[in-house]
Amino acid sequence: MEIAENHDGHVYNWIMFERETVAFVLRAIDFYVSLLGDESRELAEDPDLACLITQDTRRELGLGRDKERANRLKQWIQEQLDKHDDSYHVDISMSHGTVRFIKAVSLLYLAKLKTKRNKLASRPNVTASTLSALDREISRKEELFASAGVFKNATPVPLLAQYGVAPEPEVADAPPQNSAEGSLLTASRPRPVLIGSIEILDHELRTRCLDLFNQFQESGQSDRNDTVVAEASRILENRLRAVTGCNDGSTGKQLVTLAFNGQKPRLRVSSVPSEQEAVQLLFLGTFGFIRNQVQHKLLGSLPAERVLQVLGWIDYLVSVIEQAERVADAP
Repeated sequence: MEIAENHDGHVYNWIMFERETVAFVLRAIDFYVSLLGDESRELAEDPDLACLITQDTRRELGLGRDKERANRLKQWIQEQLDKHDDSYHVDISMSHGTVRFIKAVSLLYLAKLKTKRNKLASRPNVTASTLSALDREISRKEELFASAGVFKNATPVPLLAQYGVAPEPEVADAPPQNSAEGSLLTASRPRPVLIGSIEILDHELRTRCLDLFNQFQESGQSDRNDTVVAEASRILENRLRAVTGCNDGSTGKQLVTLAFNGQKPRLRVSSVPSEQEAVQLLFLGTFGFIRNQVQHKLLGSLPAERVLQVLGWIDYLVSVIEQAERVADAP
C-alpha cells in the first residue's frame, strides 16, 4: 500500500543524522549554489538573454530567491551541526518541505560525483580499489537519500529544467565533449567495481543468479536487479521443497514451518530448542521480507552491492538446509 506523502509544512520533531551525512548535505547545498551562480553569470554575460529579464521579471518570478533560501538553509544546518560539537549523531527538527529540498540537492550533488567518478575511471592506470571505494560510498549515499528514513516518501523539489540533451558543437573540428560532463539529469555510472565481493558457493545460485546479475550490470539495467533476488529466492524455496518432499503447492511460510518447527521438524539444525526456533525465524523472515517484496512488486534500481549481499545470505541459508539432519521419523 502506497503511503501518502506529508505536506510541506509537516514538521519532523526529531531526526537523527550521522554527522558525516550532515556535512555531505552542506557540500551539496554549496554545489547547488555554485550552479545558480554560474547561471546568473552566464545570463549577465549574454546581452541578448540579459535584456529579456527585466527587474519587473525578476520580482515577478522571484529570481535570486533560490540562492538566498539555499544559503539561509546552509547557515541554519551549520548552526545545528556546531551545537553538537564532535558527536557522532546530529539531532535536527525540520519540515517536510526542507526534507524534499535536501533530498533534491543531495541527489543533484551525487549526480555530479558520478560524472567525476566516470571521468576518473576513463583515465589509464586507475586502480580498481579506488573505483571500488568510490562506488561503495556513492551507493551508500544513493540508498540513504533515495529510500531511507524521512527521505523514503519525499519527492525531491525540481531544481533543474527538463529540457533534454545539450546540442552538438557547431564547429566541425571541435573536440567531442566527455560523456561524463553531460547533463546532471541523466548522470549515471557504469557497472560498479566490486572488490572482494561475496563468494557464492552453491553451484545453482552461481549459474542461475550470478550470470544474470553480471548481464544486468554490463548492460546498465540496474532496474532489473530485483529479478536476481527473485530468482535466488525461488532457488531457496525449491531446495526446501526437495528436502521436505512437499510438492503440494505449499507456500514458503508453510514449507519453513514444516521443515523447522520445534515439535516435529523434518530438518533438525540444533538439538537446542531455542536455536531450532531461531533458524525457523531466520527463514520466515527471509521469505516474508526479502522474497515477498520481489515477488509482489517491482523494487526499481537495487544497488549492486546489496544484491550481492542478499545472494550471499541466501547462499548461507542453502548451506543450512544442506547441513541439517534429516529426521527419519518425521510425518
